[in-house]
Amino acid sequence: MVTATSPRGPLLFYNDWPLGYANQEAERKARGFAEAGYDVTYVTGAGIRNPRLTRASKLFGHAYRALREGSSPATPTDNVLARTLLVCPPRQWSLMCRANVRWVEHQLLRAIPRWSQAVVWVRHPTPELVAALARRPPAALVYEVVDAHHDGPGITGVWREIFERAERQLVARADLVIVSNAPLAPRFTAQGAVVQHAPHGVDLFEWRLPDHGKKVVLGFLGVLDGRLDFDVLRHVAEVRPDWCVRLLGPVEPGFEPACLAGLPNVTIEPPVPHDRIGEVLAEFDIGLLAYADLPAYAGGFPLKLLELFAAGRTAVVRPNATMTDVADLVYFASTPGEFVRQIERALKEDGPEAARARRRVAEARSWSQTMETLQRLLADVLDRPRPARRDAHEGNG
Repeated sequence: MVTATSPRGPLLFYNDWPLGYANQEAERKARGFAEAGYDVTYVTGAGIRNPRLTRASKLFGHAYRALREGSSPATPTDNVLARTLLVCPPRQWSLMCRANVRWVEHQLLRAIPRWSQAVVWVRHPTPELVAALARRPPAALVYEVVDAHHDGPGITGVWREIFERAERQLVARADLVIVSNAPLAPRFTAQGAVVQHAPHGVDLFEWRLPDHGKKVVLGFLGVLDGRLDFDVLRHVAEVRPDWCVRLLGPVEPGFEPACLAGLPNVTIEPPVPHDRIGEVLAEFDIGLLAYADLPAYAGGFPLKLLELFAAGRTAVVRPNATMTDVADLVYFASTPGEFVRQIERALKEDGPEAARARRRVAEARSWSQTMETLQRLLADVLDRPRPARRDAHEGNG
């Protein structure tokens, strides 16, 4: 059994977006484990769906090279290695599915030579990975759930069935399930899982008290995609042309700048380097978290709200069950008209005392505290006596 003392041993961190992605939450956690002494390999996931036709030729070329080399080449990036998990479409075909499971198993063993000592930290239940882990059980398996992926875009029909079947199998084998948002926990406790709550963390950059001037600046800093409600954004800009609406971040599929065309008080700006987030948020009067009313939103606490709190800023945001403990620090709105009214209310009521209260919430959820919690939970798993698992590969002779 791996122990929680140095050397920590190998840790495979499996996530559904790559290193360098605009949302650095996953990358920060992987690097935090590396700083704590784990030998971390960050693996970009394959999701559950087949790749789009436009990517198919690139995938097959990458797959062919990987088959010749044994796996995707490892890329050193500071204190972690980066790899990509590869599978071949069509993934629904039973023969291809079995072949992909064996190939994923091969990729895992190539990526982590000391597999029997490995911690596997999974953040998305890719079916081929789940099946490979059943064939080759690691020393410890953790499933971290940071969003309601089961309600995410594209998880419908047969794909939802595939997702939920793989997730049930993963939960059944996991030593621990960690949720970042408490409303997600019942989904897994109902399956008999050991579930712990570890909320998102935030950097405590320098901040200053709000000083609302004549020019009102409303801002959103984050990934610009289909989760934003364009009706709200457009209505706010049209009804109050004296307000400036700033949208900063990488443009991803689902975000249509044309929907905001012709609005001179709306700006779409490039992503902000991580070390400038505090500086930019200080330029906002109010955070405009105009998320659309999507099922996946119901179970997620927006990390952007914590960043606004760290800057002492409030936000007008669509309500959900994760925000009950901060309800007195934000303003809730569900319709375009409510967003306008709540922004006006926030501008009148906001002040230094409320700003300091928000900063205290952020201080209680700092990144350092989040990593301490995750490392403690993992140490508890590794120190917990567990019955030896039967390797399905060995069982098959």
